[in-house]
Amino acid sequence: MTRYLSFVIFCCLLCSIETTIGPGSRKTSTRSPEKVVSTPSPTVQASPSPATIQASPPVKSNVLQRNLVTENTNPQSILENHESYCSTCAETREFTHPTLVYVTPWNSHGYDVAKIFTKKFDYISPVWLSIKRTSAEKYVIEGTHDIDKKWVELLKGNNPKVRIVPRVIFEKWSADDIHALFESEDEKQQLAGTFAKFLTEHNDLFDGYVLELLMQFRGASKATINHIISHIAEHVHEINVNDTKKEIILAIPPYDELFDKNDFEMLYEHLDGFSIMTYDFPNREPGPVAPLEWVENTMEKFSKPEIEGTVKVFLGLNFYGYRYDRADAKGKTDQQQYAMKPIIGRDYVDFLKKSFSTAVIIYDPRVHEHVTVVQSRPTKQQQQQLPQTIIFYPTLKSIHERLELAMKLNVGIAIWDGGQGLDYFYDLL
Repeated sequence: MTRYLSFVIFCCLLCSIETTIGPGSRKTSTRSPEKVVSTPSPTVQASPSPATIQASPPVKSNVLQRNLVTENTNPQSILENHESYCSTCAETREFTHPTLVYVTPWNSHGYDVAKIFTKKFDYISPVWLSIKRTSAEKYVIEGTHDIDKKWVELLKGNNPKVRIVPRVIFEKWSADDIHALFESEDEKQQLAGTFAKFLTEHNDLFDGYVLELLMQFRGASKATINHIISHIAEHVHEINVNDTKKEIILAIPPYDELFDKNDFEMLYEHLDGFSIMTYDFPNREPGPVAPLEWVENTMEKFSKPEIEGTVKVFLGLNFYGYRYDRADAKGKTDQQQYAMKPIIGRDYVDFLKKSFSTAVIIYDPRVHEHVTVVQSRPTKQQQQQLPQTIIFYPTLKSIHERLELAMKLNVGIAIWDGGQGLDYFYDLL
């Protein structure tokens, strides 16, 4: 903690004497590099009241053309522009590799995002479904009450090529249920058959699944898990409608003990996609969500020479962040000085409004993320207080750099989740 907080405190001190942090080392851009700028520090002037700052409506130019993809951003720029996506660009693409977006019922703005930007997505994965074992050789897919048929039909009308692949999670399985599945081929057969039957019944709506089970089955035999996954894929691939097969994408936590390169090689020919969860970098302290170097190192484990026109691997891209608030430090260790909670776009905007006069946004070139800081008031006893609040939330710059990395690695992206971001993020896709 001491090392990263020292960096934050140092940057705050620089800001307090009206000196900006210089741009970090960059890689040569592969996507419109001339549009990505490092803006000079603005002339110091009286700050407007947050009450007078109005979010601009959608416009006819994108964030690249407006020079908003920059290291030197600030609360005013975000508050003014976060809703001003390019209305004339909503059906065109900047990022040409496959794009998957998750949509969750608890972040309902994602439903609107999917409707507005349907043509920017190759896969849309509504997070509706789970699968349970109800008794011997009997399985049921739950969550069907969340299925929004009219919404799916609207998406397919907007973009006939989009693939709707609901996520199905293996959640709340008992030890007995897991044991029965792992020990019996008949159980595996029934499980795979349940997936195929459900997809046949919803043939007009769904084009496959995203499976999430690796974390839920952690500690179990990896060979057996891979066998279960390939068995499901085999049954699903047998469903062929108008010469278009249904697809299986596997959600993968970025931990070797759950899924490593050998597992990837084993399942590569059986699956249609791998959604790598390159976010939530392991931290016991306030720190970045997904340092760029860590993302690249994780993704390189799943690199494979792709057949031309075929990209199966998706780099996970978080549209959420984390907020750390200073806790009462009496009798606590350094690691306990901050309370952490997730933060999404609308909450980040509200925070910037409330903390407009005290919030400072700093770019960290080591991790290629911005950090928003509100400094504590110094006391007589301690002139250099730890920050009161630290927020790591994505910005146009951090997203753009990860999209560049995806292009460099020849992979797609998977966004978690569509309802957590700011509308102008989608100009970059």
